[in-house]
This record gives sequence, structure tokens and C-alpha cells, in this order.
Amino acid sequence: MAESNATQVILTDDGIRIINAQNTADNAASGVANLNDPNLMSVIEKQTQAAQYAGLTSQYNVILARAKEANISTTALTTAYTNLNTFMTAILTDTTKASDVNRDTYKSLTGAYNTALSNVQNALNDSFNTDIDNMRSSVSVASQAASSAAIVASQATSTGNNASQVASQAASVANQASADYTALSAGVKDGSVVHITTKTSIDSAVIGTAEIADAAITDAKIGNISANHIITGSIDASKVTVAKLDAGNITTGTLSTDRLNVGKLSALSANLGDVTTGSLKGVDIVANTFSTPNGSFTTDANGNVVASNLTIRGVTNLVYNASLLGGSGTNIPGWGISNNGYYSSYTLHDGVPSIGFNASTGSGVWNIFAQSKLYPLNGLTGQPYSASVWFVDDGSEAAMKYQFTLAFFDANGNRLASGYAGNTWNGNPTSQGWAYKTINNIISPSTAVYVAIQYWAYNGTGHALFSSPMLTQTAQSTGYQPDTGNVVSAGEIDGSVINGSTINGTTFNAGDIISSTYNTSRFYPTTITPAGLVATTGFNSMDGLRTEMSAGSFVTKYRAVHSNSNQYEAYDGVFSGDELALNSGFTNGIDMGFQQSVSGNQLTGQVVLSPLNGIHLWGSTQSIHFSGLQMNGTGITMNSYGNILADQGSTWWRVVDFSGKEIANFGTDVAGSNAIEFNRELDIGNFHINTGHTFTSWDKGAIHFAKGGGGAADIYAGAVNYTSLVKSSLLSVKRDVQKADTAYWAQLVNSIDLATYQYKTDDNTSHLRLSSIVDDVNVTKQWQLPDVFISRDENGRLNGVDDSVLLNATLATVQEQQKQIDQLNGHNMELEARLNKLEAKLNG
Repeated sequence: MAESNATQVILTDDGIRIINAQNTADNAASGVANLNDPNLMSVIEKQTQAAQYAGLTSQYNVILARAKEANISTTALTTAYTNLNTFMTAILTDTTKASDVNRDTYKSLTGAYNTALSNVQNALNDSFNTDIDNMRSSVSVASQAASSAAIVASQATSTGNNASQVASQAASVANQASADYTALSAGVKDGSVVHITTKTSIDSAVIGTAEIADAAITDAKIGNISANHIITGSIDASKVTVAKLDAGNITTGTLSTDRLNVGKLSALSANLGDVTTGSLKGVDIVANTFSTPNGSFTTDANGNVVASNLTIRGVTNLVYNASLLGGSGTNIPGWGISNNGYYSSYTLHDGVPSIGFNASTGSGVWNIFAQSKLYPLNGLTGQPYSASVWFVDDGSEAAMKYQFTLAFFDANGNRLASGYAGNTWNGNPTSQGWAYKTINNIISPSTAVYVAIQYWAYNGTGHALFSSPMLTQTAQSTGYQPDTGNVVSAGEIDGSVINGSTINGTTFNAGDIISSTYNTSRFYPTTITPAGLVATTGFNSMDGLRTEMSAGSFVTKYRAVHSNSNQYEAYDGVFSGDELALNSGFTNGIDMGFQQSVSGNQLTGQVVLSPLNGIHLWGSTQSIHFSGLQMNGTGITMNSYGNILADQGSTWWRVVDFSGKEIANFGTDVAGSNAIEFNRELDIGNFHINTGHTFTSWDKGAIHFAKGGGGAADIYAGAVNYTSLVKSSLLSVKRDVQKADTAYWAQLVNSIDLATYQYKTDDNTSHLRLSSIVDDVNVTKQWQLPDVFISRDENGRLNGVDDSVLLNATLATVQEQQKQIDQLNGHNMELEARLNKLEAKLNG
């Protein structure tokens, strides 16, 4: 079998050029394919992204510096940039070849960075609200970056178009090269001339000028060429990416300023000269001095400001008590709550309570359930006002609507028919998260006197809440801040006098926030609010003290800081136009915010002084004390019941007429030595006692002396002078009535020892007295008096003779003697008759 010998193919320079042309075409085709592959980042895209990312980094550094100067948090922005930078660095390390890329990750990281950047830019925008000679702060850095990105994008588009054109041309070259290769494959002799009509690339060859037509290379692609070899002609700058450009080599023409991105003006020139036109926007101005052209506003290197007309305005929340302090149920200080509106400390937005609605409005009915306190405009009409609020729906009928309203009012507090604007939205049957609602640039009408916000519900049943309201005199709504306004700090204002000025909507705080563990509400020693409230506050180790003065009212408050229970001692003093009220009581829990009122069931005592109602005392400890000229306990106290209580050393309580004559004296000494004296006629109902020693029955009726338990009372007296003595002897009031044994009673009467005597108190002019004797001296009685005739007092002691029994016993004796007389008379008549008969016989 014949052996096959290896064939050696020797390529001439022409053959090599053909192969290189084919490779060029293949590479171009591959580049086009890379452009269309979503999982690859092509060389062209990499170069575009590198330029854009350089602009993004520059933008990031500027925003970062500005945010730090404004004390704005950049944590989220720094994190987002770091994550994006790590991702992009890995991709853009080599921009000469395509790389794999995760488009979802790239999109996510880019979105996170843009969101964080937007948040910081918005915060920066909010921090620059003053406009000094048309130099308002903005976020122009972002705009410049966007402009640069647009330029780069345009260049990227041009580059892509060029790449596509090159690819098309490369394909044509490849076709022609294939044909040439076929023709040349038969072999080319050394020294032969090869005429290639298609575009090609020569990698390694020595070509003399004689072999190049007209000694020129046209429309060629050259891999590397030194600029030193370009001596004539022109180069299109859009086809060249310049890493560094020496400004000294720019000698003619105009350079458009929108193509410049300069970090510092010092990079342009050490001396800018006079800039007479245009505007500076979104930049920080650092200067030794500053002034307007006419000198109406100047600042020197020491920070001194001289202005012919200067307005310093903070963004102040015009909603009184926007944080709903002191709210409970349907009562929120500074708010009008109605139609089922209520205070909620359960649903909070960033720690701020809310006003809720959880009821039905009825079909087709608009209900206003909350309105803020009317804020006076003080003549500032024609000005822009804006408002914002946070809203959460806890489940409402879909047909229901809610409305947030910014409204203006006339002098009588009536809402102007054309002076309001509302943001309205539908209810949602499913509970939703917090949503931010705004109303912007509402111009106050010329007839407006007040401004306020309102919450409305309409057409159905729902449960929703509003929190963190903000009302400002601005063209755009701002985020929530408490209604204390901003603090404009300018160091010290020395040697200045403010004359003829009106300061509106300002809170004045004297001193620093009180340094005390009990100052949980961060009170200042003295505060004046825009509503006209002047408050002073102080704390010590025992109590908290606060005084508040507002229109027509002066209030003092005392709050104890220690207690053995949940009830803390508290006092309120309230002075209004028509009364002074002093309240004592307690608070439920410690009340260092002075929010609880000493009233209702927390009130233990009250003193009210009023020109309308006099003095009103309520409570067991409330009293009026009269100490006289001495402070030694010799006065008189009148308690809340009107009772008069004598001090321990008191002796008299007197009633004296104008001339000093004593009308009545009430002895108040502890020993009881001082009597009660009345120096005028004393009238007690129909019973009059006068100074003439007379007891008078004013209506001429009888005077009865009765026992408290019923029956007549005993009367003890000396000589009793009377015109008639009547003893009550009605059968209707008696029991066990029996006929008396007159002989028995006569016997008792006859057993009485009668005696004549005088009382030891009698003098020589007294008459001789005759009566029975009650022997209360001798154990063996020397004077006979049956016990039935003796009277005893309520204690059973001998008291005297019961004349009533003795009188009736004497009557019984008389009756018994009358019987004896009658018997004797009958006997006498019988003897007389017998005597008459005897005389008749004797005479007869």
C-alpha cells in the first residue's frame, strides 16, 4: 500500500490578510450578539455605565456632604451606595470585554439607591425654605447628574449605532474576503500584486508606499496609533474618549457651560472676577462677606447681619394641640369633637395619638367629627396655606368617603362658602396601613379671619383615624412637627431694640429646658405661646408648680411628687373674671405634665369667691377663720356648714351695733363661765322675751311648758302670781279612776304637822310663813308629813310639798267634815224637836 505524505501549506501575506479579515468580521458579529444578550453587559454598555457611574459617584459625594452639614441621616443612602458600588466595581473592572450580569440584582440595587437618594434630597429640600435674593435651595445636583447621564446616554446611542454600522460593513467585508480567499486559495506567487477591493485588516506586514494607491489609507480600522504620527487633518471629537484634557491646549472656540461638571470653582480660576448675570442654584455659598447690589442686605466675616427689611420664618404648625395632649373620650383641649368623633391613645402614628370615627353617618350624610381651634390670620390674607395628615382605615364600607379639609372662617367663626379645599377618598372594607394626605397652596381669601382643619365622614359605616395634622403658611405641605414651631437660632442679639413691630405665631421660651427628673414634658421656666398663654413652671424634690395666664384667666397648679398610694396631693387655683376658685384634691398617678384637673371625683375641697354668689365653701376642711388682733388661738372659725367654732383660747363671740353697744354676747370659753346674753327683745316664734322681765305670747295664745318626751314639764319658781290656776283633770287622759275614801284622806291631812317659819334667805321684812314641813335633815323625822304629799325631782330626791295632792286631800277632809256636820245637824234637829215637845208639855 502506498504511503501518504503530509502536505505543507504555506500562507503568504495575502492569505494571512484574508484570514485576519474573516476574524474581524467574526468579532464584529460577536459584538452585535453581545449587545442583544440580556445576561451580558457588552463592552459598549460597560463604557457607558462607567461614565454614568462616575457621575453617580460624584453626585453621591456632593449629596452626602450637604446632608451631613444639614444634620440629615445618611445611613440608608450610604448602605445603598456601598451595595451598588460593590456590585458595579466587579463588573466595570475590565471594560474591554463583555461580562455576565444579573439584571434583577442590578435593578434592585439601583432602585434601592435611587429611593435612598430621593429621601435625602427631599429632606435637604425641606431644610432650605428661605429664599434670599432668588437663591433658593434645591436639588440641582441631581438635575446636573441627570443632564450628564442624558449626554452619556446620547453618546452611548451614537456608539451603538456606529458599532452596528461597523458590524454591517464587517459582514460585507467577510463576504468579499471569502470570495477573495477562494480565488487566492489556488496560490499566489511571490512578488505578485494582490488587489483587494474589500475592507480588510493587516496585522503584521511591511507595506511600502508604492504598494498603497495614492499612498493613503482611507476608512481603515487601526488598532493602536500614536498621536505623534497625526500631523494634519482633523479628528471628530465624538469618536474620541479623552481621559485627561489639558485646558492649556484649548485655544479657540466656545466651551458650553452645560458640559462642565466642576467640583470647586477654584478648579476654574483663582479669581472669578465679577459674575454679573445668571443664577446660582442648589449650591452652598461660603464667603467672607455677602451683600445685595444695593446694600439692602449685608453680612460681614464675623456673621453680623444688617438688613433694611428682614423676615425670619420657621415652618410653624398652626394646628393648636396637634399632638392631642390632655385628650380623653370626646374631650381634647383646643379641638371641637362631635358626631361620634373620639380621642384614641391606642392607635398612634410615630407616637402621636389620633382622632377616630367608628360609627355610621347615615345614607348621603356628611358628618364633621373634628375641627381644630381657629387660628387667627392677623390680616395675612392672599397668602398660601397647606396642610397634611396621616390617615388609617380600620375597615369602612366601600361607598363611604372621608375628607380632610383646610378651611377659612369669618370673624364670627363661620366657614366661608368659597374658602376651603378638601382631599376626599373612599373607604376600604379591609384594614389599611397609614396613608399620607396633603392639601397644597390654598390662598386665604380677603374676607378670611381664621384658618383651621376639619375631618369629615360621609355616606355609611366605617372605622378610621387621623393623626399628626400639620397646617402651615407655605405653598407646599410639610411633614408633621408639634405645634411649637421651629427654633430660629442666631446666637445672641445684643444692643438691639425692636420698635413698632408685631411678632405673630411665635413661641417664646425663657432659659433652658428645666433640668429635673420630674420634667417629663420638657417645660421651660417660662413659655409664651402663640395662643397668648404665659406659663411658668418649677420643680423641686417635693412638688411641681405651674402658673398659667391666658385671656381672662389666671391658674396656679400644685402637684405632689410623692405619695403612699396612686392618689397624689394636688391643688388648683383659678381666677377668672367673675370668681376665684381654690380647689384641693388629688391626681390619679403622678401628674408632672399638669394635665389632670382637680375637679369632679378628684375634688376634696373648694373655696369659691364670687361677686355674683358670694363665698362658697365645700369640703370638710374648708372654713373661714377670724383671728382678731392676736395670733394666739383666741379667734372664731366658721366651717363649710356655717357653724361657728371657737378657738381654744376664745372667750366671747359678740354682736355689736354701729355705736358699739352690745346686742348679744355668746360665751365661748372652755370653762363655760361666760353666759349667752341678749340685750334686746328676743323673739322666738310667738314667744317673746324682752328686757322688761316679760315673757309674752305674741298671738295671745297659752304658753305651754312641756317635756320633750311628752307631758307637762315641772316648773321651779319662787312666788308665783297668777289670776287663775287650772289643773288638767280630764277623764279622757286618766286611767284606773276610783272614788276616793274621804275619811282616809282626811285622816292623812289631820296627821300633818303644821309649822310657821322663814326661809334662810328671808330678811326681817319677810312675812311669817305657814305650811307643812318636808324633813330632809333628820333621819328620824321630827315633822309629820305623809309621803303621798311629798314631791320628788326626776332623780328621786326630796323636792317639796305636792300642793296639788295636798289641796285635793284637804277637799276630801272638807267633804268628810261636811258629812259629820250634816250628821250633827240631823241630830240637833232631832234634839230640837224633842225639846220642843218637852217644852210644850211643860207649858201645856
